[in-house]
Amino acid sequence: MKRSISVNLNLNSVDYPKFRSIISSKKNDKIKRVHKLIKNGCKDYPFIIVDSSREILRALDNGIKPLELYYSPDLIRTESSKEIIEKLLNSSIKFFELKKDVFESIAYRNNPDGVLLIAEFSLGNIKDINLKEDTTILILDGIEKPGNLGALLRTADGGGVDYIIITNSVVNYKNPNVVRSSTGTIFKGNLYFADERELMLFLKKNSFRIISASPHANKLYHQVDYSGRIAVAVGSEALGLSESLEKKCDESVVIPMKGYADSLNVNQAATIILYEILKQRSF
Repeated sequence: MKRSISVNLNLNSVDYPKFRSIISSKKNDKIKRVHKLIKNGCKDYPFIIVDSSREILRALDNGIKPLELYYSPDLIRTESSKEIIEKLLNSSIKFFELKKDVFESIAYRNNPDGVLLIAEFSLGNIKDINLKEDTTILILDGIEKPGNLGALLRTADGGGVDYIIITNSVVNYKNPNVVRSSTGTIFKGNLYFADERELMLFLKKNSFRIISASPHANKLYHQVDYSGRIAVAVGSEALGLSESLEKKCDESVVIPMKGYADSLNVNQAATIILYEILKQRSF
């Protein structure tokens, strides 16, 4: 690895950093470290890897602190990738310029757009949540698949959810598939983790009604009054809500099914209920 001190480089109409490290080998220690972090999912570290320009821009727009940017001029083809570099040019983060094959070796997805960011990221503490009279919380109980978790975060964003709380965690929330399927909404700053006991104490103390979806419920989802503070609880597709959490729900609702299947995908079910809440409050 060598240190470049070129000035005012302009490749592909991008002003690249004046001071950056150039990496041309896949065996470089920095590249090995990135591989290790990707494999581990950053579980043991308070940061996250983001390798798509759309998600990186949303992370930066939401105030996520960037630490290192890896990029390859040969792969930068979009305006958003160029915008990321230009946004960070005057920052104090570390820049690493990679040869095309080296970058492709650390990219999580096919056809990468030439930028990969390592940034500080961790979940908040529910004690820091600011409540209002009609706060809506989405509880994600034991969600198993990264794609489902990311899709639920995206749905929560569109459906006007104020806070999302993960409990009985199974999937790593920093998994690249979570970031991608959330389309960057994971970086809004409204995602929290709490164990089930802590979560229940918080909800009861703050007068939330807990609503769950169940194929065995007697009341249709649109027959419920969703005024006040509401927490909608959804569980894994395989097991549903944990038995202990289901017993603590104030009310269960059913989404009618006309076919052979008795339930929808967890994200589809959450979408229907959240948009009913939005309808009752806004439309």
